[in-house]
Amino acid sequence: MSSQNSATHNNNQKFTWQIIQITPCSLLSKRVKGGILKFDDNDDLTVHPIDVVEHLTKSFEWHAQRINTDEINIHIVGEWCKYNLTVHWNPQIDGLHLGIAFDFQPPHARVGELEKLLLLINEQLWMGHFEYWANSDILMFRYGTLIAGGQNFTDKQCHMIINHSVETCEQYYAAFQFALWAEKSAEQALMACLLDITGSA
Repeated sequence: MSSQNSATHNNNQKFTWQIIQITPCSLLSKRVKGGILKFDDNDDLTVHPIDVVEHLTKSFEWHAQRINTDEINIHIVGEWCKYNLTVHWNPQIDGLHLGIAFDFQPPHARVGELEKLLLLINEQLWMGHFEYWANSDILMFRYGTLIAGGQNFTDKQCHMIINHSVETCEQYYAAFQFALWAEKSAEQALMACLLDITGSA
């Protein structure tokens, strides 16, 4: 059952919040206070995408910092570690980019095996990819999408993107641990990770 409340946007245009009961079937959905998340069912194309992201962080009570009009940082606690998300809007190409930095630095002696592992994992991903930034010594997950042609970016879309990205990081976190600190080969690390996921399902 859903209910609707009216609100007013910054430009005094009226829009509607639709409250939807969601099923706790995913990592992030389980953490919504009271099991209810407000999805913006608004057709107002002037809503800034980062405003949508910021509204979602408040619904989930995530710690977030609005860096500027087009960028926001979000901190999410996963099952394995804490994730630092940066969401950036590029108005020149109508593109939204999400980056997640892992909270560890890979040992330099294992970087070669890590890069092999990233190739194996990325072959399996349908959306987004992992990459290692050698200059910063950071392991990242990146996801990008275009919101062009006057499309509206909604809370529901935002939730699905963040949820997919964090769950992908959670899914392969153990593989990185196996390769970097248990000194498994890339193939062994991925297999051990998949077996661990199957065993805990």
